[in-house]
Amino acid sequence: MHPSSTYIGRQPIVDRHRQLVAYELLFRSSVTATVADFDEIGRAAVRVMANTFASLGVDAVLGHARGFFNVTEDLLLSRSIEALPKDRVVLEILEDVPASAAVLARCRALHESGYSIALDDWREDDPREALLPWVSIVKVDLPAFAPRSLRALARHLRSSGVDLLAEKVETADQFALCRAAGFDLFQGYFFAAPMVLEGAEVDATRSTLLRVLQQISSNAEISTLVETFKQDARLGLSLLRLVNSAGQRRGMRLESIEAAVVHLGRQQLGRWVEILLYAGDSSAEPHNPLLTLAIHRGRLMEGLAAALDSENADAGQSERAFLVGMLSLADALLGRPLPQLVQELGLADSLARALTAREGTLGSLLTLAEQVERGEVSRFEPVLEARGLDLPRLQSIDDAAYAWVHGVTAATGI
Repeated sequence: MHPSSTYIGRQPIVDRHRQLVAYELLFRSSVTATVADFDEIGRAAVRVMANTFASLGVDAVLGHARGFFNVTEDLLLSRSIEALPKDRVVLEILEDVPASAAVLARCRALHESGYSIALDDWREDDPREALLPWVSIVKVDLPAFAPRSLRALARHLRSSGVDLLAEKVETADQFALCRAAGFDLFQGYFFAAPMVLEGAEVDATRSTLLRVLQQISSNAEISTLVETFKQDARLGLSLLRLVNSAGQRRGMRLESIEAAVVHLGRQQLGRWVEILLYAGDSSAEPHNPLLTLAIHRGRLMEGLAAALDSENADAGQSERAFLVGMLSLADALLGRPLPQLVQELGLADSLARALTAREGTLGSLLTLAEQVERGEVSRFEPVLEARGLDLPRLQSIDDAAYAWVHGVTAATGI
């Protein structure tokens, strides 16, 4: 098990033909856990969202299916919920959320903006009847109803235009009964037990998230936000995942952190920072030497790119160099193959080739940075000389990179 792993419980939801249409996603504390041992239900719900979209990646968790995410009253009423992509999620409102005026208005607004809403654990004489016009799916817990009552229940709910999902279907007879009664979707051990997915945790430090949130609220310059993302490799990795996972990219190939920040936008960025901040564990922020090495390599490559390409004055190349340097350790940080991560992160072709095959100008620059880190002077000195850069100048660039890293680590604790 990875020392800082993250987990998600995933159970399939199928249609009347037993074809996969969605997964319900649940918090798990370990690969063997079968229930969510979380003191705060709300924080567990937010953690599932953060793990899906920022840590594991939505494609790895959901594939082409949709995800049912548990939603508490506080989360439903918060603006953070709007960070979730409408086409990939179903907001599953937990059974203890009251049908208050505020909840009713919020469900209506979310429904009208394009979100699908499900009500969990429908009961006889359920007090949430007023929510039905704004709901797409109602989940029925089979053990709570007598088999003979299912047909009447289904007829009543379907008159509101909702789809019915039968939970805890454990036998072929129950499946046949629910299909005959008019249910549309099915979930339970008859189809599959929940599977626990594991990946490496990449939560950003709490202090960095707070700083980003403050910068967004004060309308700081984009360059200020970009600099903050550069200072925390965890936050940078999460940003790249969010741009891809949250349905924001639409075919865009990322070339820099600045491009990711601009494309996501301040509003969505702020919502995701709130989710990551709430989901993170503020009780521990362990020092990770890999994170330090990642941001140092990025800064070193940024400095080298600026020095070696000074005649071309391509500021974009320096930004691309930083991103390649930072991501070159992503496989070790996340415990997954780099080619797979490169594809998931939606990187531009020049960055992808640099990271996976050390090809192109950026690939050569990455090789040079690695040689500098290992002190292989006989290998990198001829390269520097051929590009008009001597050892004292290299030392100056490396010293500046380390000074920047020391300032970052002192400020953020990474």
